[in-house]
Amino acid sequence: MKLTSYLVFNGQAEEAANFYADVLGGKIDNLYRYESMPPTPEMPVPEECKQMILHCCIAFPGGSMAMADSLPHDKRNFGNRGHMLTLACDSTAQTEEVYAKLTQGAQKIECLLTETFFAKQYAEVIDRYGVLWAIMYSEE
Repeated sequence: MKLTSYLVFNGQAEEAANFYADVLGGKIDNLYRYESMPPTPEMPVPEECKQMILHCCIAFPGGSMAMADSLPHDKRNFGNRGHMLTLACDSTAQTEEVYAKLTQGAQKIECLLTETFFAKQYAEVIDRYGVLWAIMYSEE
């Protein structure tokens, strides 16, 4: 069994995918746009949304994540709330690099990169897309 995080954006999925691929040292795989989806009456795709991301994956060392854009008329309320992505880094240098990238244009730094009782380095950042990240490094 494998769990994959799937983030849903309001028109920012491609920009976010490029950003996260850079932050995580990964690459974008399986990118599909809404224009590639066969037309259906249940899910019409407005012309202005055809270049939006229907689905893409980012493969990076140690994991993967997926994302898509939500169409404006989608009745589901995804929002970027009620979740946190936790990234366990392999070294202090990697933690500092990821932290520096995620804080560029961040909406808020919830917890500065610091040592805690449970981790050598720990930080919480709400990135430019409203996604809350916990970044940590433990020597154990």
